[in-house]
Amino acid sequence: MDRPDPLDDLDDLARELRTSVGGEFRRWAEEDEYAARKTQLRSRTLEHIAHELLSRGDAVAVTLGSTVLHGTVVHAKGDLMALETRRGDRIDLRLGGPLTIRVVARSSDGGRGRDVAEPGSFVARLLELELDEVPVMLTPAPGSDTVTGVIEAVAEDHLMVTGDDGETTYIAMSNVVAVTRR
Repeated sequence: MDRPDPLDDLDDLARELRTSVGGEFRRWAEEDEYAARKTQLRSRTLEHIAHELLSRGDAVAVTLGSTVLHGTVVHAKGDLMALETRRGDRIDLRLGGPLTIRVVARSSDGGRGRDVAEPGSFVARLLELELDEVPVMLTPAPGSDTVTGVIEAVAEDHLMVTGDDGETTYIAMSNVVAVTRR
């Protein structure tokens, strides 16, 4: 009568232990990887997102209430993100404003890096436009009318804008979401 070889039993046991323990280690590694990814996602800001979109060169849609702007991110730094539309318009957005950003097309060409000569904040962009004395269109938070004219002064908490009709409008800085050169 043939007796089972005890070494075969040990081989089977070793194989079973390797499979069981290996699977458990894999599950732990997957859980750790998932937790690390969640922590990384939770620590990002809109500035990080805008810089990533700049680097990738993706086409995006930015929703400001009922207005949807389409373009490619051409600058991102601090609370400032600049879009270039298909028509060639440049729209500067305040990332702290009530907006939604959505990727509409992934780029296969890649994006670009930050331009150090560009301003580092939305207020810095407004100050540039004040100094250039160019006509602009200010897009306020949803529910308010756009304001057009020349920025006369960028104050601490508001903008002073002189319209084409010569009338002065004061708009709260916190209410301005985007600015476009006209």
